[in-house]
Amino acid sequence: MAESEIFNEKSTKNAANLCVTASTNTQLCEKFKKVTALFFDLDNTLIPTRSGDLKAVKKLNEVLENQFGLSKEESNLATQSFLKAFRRCPDNSQTSLDSWRTYLWREALPPRYKHLAEQIYPKWLQLRYRYLALSADFIQMLCRARDAKYLLALITNGPSNAQWEKINKLHVSQYFDCMLVSSDLPWEKPNPQIFYAACNFLGVTPAQCAMFGDKLESDIKGGCLSGLGATFWVPLNAGEIDFNDVPHKPDITLKHLLDLYKYFPSLNNTRNIRASNLNSNTNLSTSIHGNCSATTTTLAHGINAGVTGLLQNRRRGSQISHSRTISTCYSDLQRHQTTTHNEPISFERDQMEQDSQDEWFSEPLNPEKFTRQRRGGSLPSMDYLNSEAENSSDSLFC
Repeated sequence: MAESEIFNEKSTKNAANLCVTASTNTQLCEKFKKVTALFFDLDNTLIPTRSGDLKAVKKLNEVLENQFGLSKEESNLATQSFLKAFRRCPDNSQTSLDSWRTYLWREALPPRYKHLAEQIYPKWLQLRYRYLALSADFIQMLCRARDAKYLLALITNGPSNAQWEKINKLHVSQYFDCMLVSSDLPWEKPNPQIFYAACNFLGVTPAQCAMFGDKLESDIKGGCLSGLGATFWVPLNAGEIDFNDVPHKPDITLKHLLDLYKYFPSLNNTRNIRASNLNSNTNLSTSIHGNCSATTTTLAHGINAGVTGLLQNRRRGSQISHSRTISTCYSDLQRHQTTTHNEPISFERDQMEQDSQDEWFSEPLNPEKFTRQRRGGSLPSMDYLNSEAENSSDSLFC
């Protein structure tokens, strides 16, 4: 084949590839324009659970050596033993979080230091939440999203008490309109029903939602199965991933969560949050509370008032909280379905009219199933495929 023919053939292939890429980008842009709600995973997406826990025990090594007299070898062995046991089972349904973690520290410490577990545990807890704190950039991003009128949902897998402790200690709730913890529900990611619950709660269709998460087999798979408008994978370490072997592929892979600005330009048009207001964790709740465009209201004042609020306010500034769990909200939903022939709740009928034929909330509500779940309680991590133990692991597929 002549050199000119080879060149022409390569040019034709390149042009075809560019056309395909341009067409794909146009389709994605059209999908993103329809998005009005952003769903976020918690661990290793919004907060650095794995790296934060490692930093906490590394810093604690210094405390054990300098304040409690452990040798370097003893402190390293104790912190690594604790972290391994904690990741394996972060919660125990038979006791409180504090009692369980104190027990884990007592088991991890050398025999002559076991009596110090009650003193060491609070120091570890303080260090842990220092390193798990939401970054100023992430807080600004969430506040900008609210200013841009996006609805925000947090969907996290794991034991209820452990996950709600993170949410409360890190003051996460003020940025979200809906918060779902898997052990408060009959489902966990990637089951589509947990995504449909968020959609129903916010009054949007799946096509209007985008999911951001670090796990292909929970966040991305769940988003794909539930027909969300877009899925964004934010891997801890993408490595050499062959997407040909991945059945549920993300629409976009982000190197960093803040890269989402490229795909939602309206976030760049909102006001900037002054970084000086974000430096202190102790003032985090107060300073940001005034900067965000909406505040979060806990639905804990009765079913009728809660449902009225949903219909009137399109879920703006509301959440499913630990004090009013999803089971109560689904009692409302079940009652509504009984009177409307099993149709989903319609918060904005005019918006959802075009999708009225889509029966995307398909699983019937089963009161017995809710009863079997321990509402607002703590469940052992082994009962859940994507527990905190998984959140701390290196696997990309769990």
